[in-house]
Amino acid sequence: MSQEGDPGRVASGEARRNATSLELFLDLAFVFAVAQLTTYLAANLTASGAAKSLLLAWFAWWQWTAFTWAGTAVDLKRNTAARVMVLCLIPAVLLVAVALPRALTDRAVLFAVAYCAVQLWVLAIQAVSVWGDDATRGPFLRYAPFACIAPVTMVVGALVSETARLWVWILAALFFVTSALLAGKADEGEWAVDASHFSERHGLFVIIALGEVLVAIGVNSAALDSLDGLGVVALVATAAVAGALWWSYFAYIPEVFEHALGAARGNDRGTVARDVGSFAHFPLVCGIITYAVVAKHVLSQPGDHLAAADRLLLAGSGFLLLGGFLSIQWRLARGLAPARLAGLLVVAVIALVAGSIAGVVTVALYAATFAVVSIVTARRFASSEVAKALR
Repeated sequence: MSQEGDPGRVASGEARRNATSLELFLDLAFVFAVAQLTTYLAANLTASGAAKSLLLAWFAWWQWTAFTWAGTAVDLKRNTAARVMVLCLIPAVLLVAVALPRALTDRAVLFAVAYCAVQLWVLAIQAVSVWGDDATRGPFLRYAPFACIAPVTMVVGALVSETARLWVWILAALFFVTSALLAGKADEGEWAVDASHFSERHGLFVIIALGEVLVAIGVNSAALDSLDGLGVVALVATAAVAGALWWSYFAYIPEVFEHALGAARGNDRGTVARDVGSFAHFPLVCGIITYAVVAKHVLSQPGDHLAAADRLLLAGSGFLLLGGFLSIQWRLARGLAPARLAGLLVVAVIALVAGSIAGVVTVALYAATFAVVSIVTARRFASSEVAKALR
């Protein structure tokens, strides 16, 4: 895939390439975006608020995804022009993050225009990197039309009433999904995807989301007038969930993802990257963000039982997380871990009984559930053929 004389292009068979410091710098803007999403969801604990939070989360996630696809196609360490272009976009990304909580109301135009500018600019970076190669140009041409239409549709939606805007932006979100699906509809061609870089980038976003949980725990614990014994227990229990989630993901998923990308050839590599990275990681991130809101409320009143909205959030968090893990497993191995399926049932039971037990106990049970599921699935994975291949 690489073009002779173009030092910024990535060859599909080259040695491991890691995330650059510029990408990590860019991620700081998305750290703020995740914090904004958590704040928005915490302030809108209704079915409508949750649905709107999901839509806004999708837009933030898809913008990060656009940078990741461009960054895996272009080696930013070796391409000065691309580095400058990404640096110039960081203020616009920050504007998107600043406007997020009020994107559907009085800051819609600011959000949509900044979002559109970033998406089209990143698309241009990607186009320059793949246009000169017959193999990569075809998939990009299938992807680009709806990828251009979607952010422009968001600008149109920003100019209509709030009710109509929601539906127009849902349409825009579907356009983004369509663009990704069309890109994989071919037997020929390929996407420029560096296996190690792409899998590492998604692991880093999981860290960003888990970092939001730790920040929520720290900030809310520090804000208490006095941190008594129950408060300390609540801090430990809520942090234990973050630890269990870290283990559930990083025990082996990044390595398996990288292995699957490296083994895939042609257009299959792009579809694996899309399905596991761009699609299946989204519920994982949403599940972690949703749990951060629950953790905030538990820390404020650890001895009280969870309110109905928090119980629904806790169940939603568990379903999103386990559903994300299951979808990754199904896409890569065409299997479903019994422990994860059982975990779905246990999460539902915990949410049901949470109305009659202390919030700190509920969270402790939640942490134990993910810890047990992680241990069981990790042991089962250790004896699999994929694990043997990775050794």
